[in-house]
Formats: sequence, C-alpha cells, structure tokens
Amino acid sequence: MLIIFDLDDTLIDTSGCVTPFKMKECVKALTHMGVQLPSVAYEELMQLNAGSSKSKDALSSFARSYGATHDQIDRVLDLLTSSLPDDFIVQMTPKAKEILEFYRSSHHLALVTGGHPPFQREKLKKAGVDSSIFSMISIPEDSVKKPSYEMLQEKFSLPPSEIWVCGDRIEMDLKPGFELGFNTIHMRWGRGASMPSQPWIKHSVSCLPELKEIIR
Repeated sequence: MLIIFDLDDTLIDTSGCVTPFKMKECVKALTHMGVQLPSVAYEELMQLNAGSSKSKDALSSFARSYGATHDQIDRVLDLLTSSLPDDFIVQMTPKAKEILEFYRSSHHLALVTGGHPPFQREKLKKAGVDSSIFSMISIPEDSVKKPSYEMLQEKFSLPPSEIWVCGDRIEMDLKPGFELGFNTIHMRWGRGASMPSQPWIKHSVSCLPELKEIIR
C-alpha cells in the first residue's frame, strides 16, 4: 500500500507554529516600510487569515487595505517563504513522527506538498523529519497535486484501492485523489478543521494516530 501525506497542517502544525511567527514578521516589516498600522494589526491579520484560503491572499488584502504599495506588498509576501531563524523549531501535529515510523516498514510513504520548494524542505528539516522515510517527495509550486498523484500511482503500479491520501485541504489535497479513485482521509487541522466535509470523503481524523484504525 501507499500513503500520501500532505505537509502543512497534516504532518506539521503550520497554522499554530509557522504562520503566527511569519505574520508577526510581516507586520513588523510593513511598519518598518512606513505603512501605518493599528496596534491590533497582528490580531486583525490573523483573523483575516483564518477566513482566507491562503496566507498570501490574507496578507496581500491586509497590506492593501492600509495603503501599502505594490512593491511593499511584493516584498512582504516574500517574507512568508523566507528562511526561518536557525533556532526555530517547527512543531509536528500530535504523534505525526510516530505514525511515520509505524508505517514506514509496512507501507510506501510519499510526501506531496504545495509551495516554495526550499521553504517546504526547510520546514520538514526543522521539524526533525528524516526525509529518507519517504519513497518520493513532490513539491509543486502551483499546488496542483494531481500530476504528482498520477506519477506515484505509476511508480508503484498500485490499484487506486491500495492508495491513501491524507491532507487538511479538501479541494487541494483530497479532491485530486478522489478523482483518481484513491482512498481519502481528511485531516481536521488548521484551516481543515473548519471545512465542511464532502460525501465522497471516506474518512476524517483530528490527529494522525487515528489512522491506525483506518489503514490496517
């Protein structure tokens, strides 16, 4: 069998660890650029981010609402995927590392995560995950995952019934897998926690140890 994991808010707690740090840095940067922000700017930005599908969309909208120029917005957006401090520790979701170890000897494991490849790999490293645990790592910058899923199915020559995909975002992570006939597992974490389920989603978990009752 093959289990395909997402990274952000599936294996690592991006919404609770990385995003708050990055948003604080962006608020500081906008202030240094001369953009006049209220004292509650960080709280406002985080609230806006909670209702957005992407952090970049929330940050761009927030900066624009306070009169930031296109150049200032571009500069602050770059901060979202800039390197983290050397001593920054990326927290994993509960028992995620143990689950990877549990399945590594009995299943093929793959990581398919959208975003800026160097930053995604940095987060994985700072979370203390040995990347060799994955038979394949794919990081499409456009976050379109279906081609990566198709490539994995071809690589392992497995029928769809023997492939599982686990992620927090329904449209981005799970729908492409469903369209290919894969088993889908919705990780209710981060933005995924508030997303309404879909009738075609076979399983839903709030922490990865629950996979032991699903993937046997």
